[in-house]
Amino acid sequence: MKVAVIGGSVGNLAAAIRLAREGIEVSIYEKREHMGGKLRTVQLQGYDFEIGPTMVTAPEVIEAFITSTGRNIKDYLEIRRVRHHTQNIFPQTSSFFLSSDRAFMRKQLQKLDAEGARNYDMFLAEIMKMKQAFEEIMALPPLIAWRQLLMPPARSAYLTLKPFETLDHFVRRYFTNEEVISSFTRYASYNGIAPDDAPALFIIHAYDELINGVYYVAGGNLRLVRALQQIAKEEGVRYYTSKEVTKIHVQADEVEGVCLNDELSLEADAVLVSAEDFKAQPQLISDAEALLPDPMKPTGIAACVMLVALRTHKQIYQHHIVYSKDRVREFELLKRGEIPDDPTVYLYNPAFSEQERFMRGDALLIFANMPYTANEQLVETMKQRIYKKLEEVGLKLADDVVTKQVWSPGELMTMFDQYRQSGQVKKTAQYLLNPVLKDCQLKRLYFTGLQTHPTAGLASAVKNGERVAKRMIEELSVKKDDYG
Repeated sequence: MKVAVIGGSVGNLAAAIRLAREGIEVSIYEKREHMGGKLRTVQLQGYDFEIGPTMVTAPEVIEAFITSTGRNIKDYLEIRRVRHHTQNIFPQTSSFFLSSDRAFMRKQLQKLDAEGARNYDMFLAEIMKMKQAFEEIMALPPLIAWRQLLMPPARSAYLTLKPFETLDHFVRRYFTNEEVISSFTRYASYNGIAPDDAPALFIIHAYDELINGVYYVAGGNLRLVRALQQIAKEEGVRYYTSKEVTKIHVQADEVEGVCLNDELSLEADAVLVSAEDFKAQPQLISDAEALLPDPMKPTGIAACVMLVALRTHKQIYQHHIVYSKDRVREFELLKRGEIPDDPTVYLYNPAFSEQERFMRGDALLIFANMPYTANEQLVETMKQRIYKKLEEVGLKLADDVVTKQVWSPGELMTMFDQYRQSGQVKKTAQYLLNPVLKDCQLKRLYFTGLQTHPTAGLASAVKNGERVAKRMIEELSVKKDDYG
């Protein structure tokens, strides 16, 4: 039994490991020079910049997966906790930290939002219910029609996710201080969606941040990819970089192999690919045009990303957010395709927790929402507004910059296949249903990334890969029995 895996993402690596442990012959084909999907390290003049998911949550999921392979996680990587993980900076430089320390959170809230302090435990309890409901839906076979959400067994869990409520409205039921509200609605704005447009479902990301906590992998989050690569190799998985699958061979609506670099065709009993990659590359099944989903397109709200190396260490937390004075106006401008004059700026600083790894100075990943564009002049204007915003709160970086690199929304789309599809998704059902399965019903074609919540991280990718592999093992075992 042979399975071809398209792309070396974390979810695909986890699925490949699980498949290989069942005696299935697995080969991974990655078109880039490295494994890990969007998770990678970029080096500039001796500085290492971590790109991709910057938070590790639910480390117990990662540990349980590695343990299930008969291994000890300590032999592969070390995951460490960040106590107070996110500093939210507001006008007049007031700040509000996010932490899994409940006593610390209540103490902050008592000063900023007395009603919120009284409601905090109820807020967490409701998030826990929503997280449990989400996991119940994820445990079901993939759903493709909204009517399935209104029928047992999904109905009760679906309604618990408050599908008719926005994130902004949900948070305001518990808090009154605008700065606190902004801190808890950032799960939408971070993804380019105004909080009053985003579904309440976004709040389940707070479950891990506020209850289980935030972590990082010692030596860089990319070490998780290297650990999974090593385990995959030990399990007999073959993986190849700079090998692009340019076509999935289909015969009578059934997958029968793949073609590499438009040259070499290989047989496969099944093919696994991430849903996002599949939607971005409809040419993969060009012989079955009637089955093609609509290709992904760039959305109106994208991002400007800056990699900034400093010759010193600033007082910047692991996760640091400087908020716009008027977030409503910020999103009004973005929706109109205009650059915000006062943007919210997000910073990631791994040197905060691992200064010994960044002896020369901070290696900052900085980004802000902006309209989709490839116009260099607009990107330069955005860069200057980001610097100005940071200076307003005392973060003057320009004099200490050793080197920097700026990526426009157009460059991000090219480098990472990042279409920011989430910017178009504003209904709970859109996150829970799997239109790819409805539009492309090819036999023995499987997808990772179908069942992840909107701000899913590395642990969710591992868990999703496991789920898909389990279904593949069950179905491919039936096929093997049918053929003797």
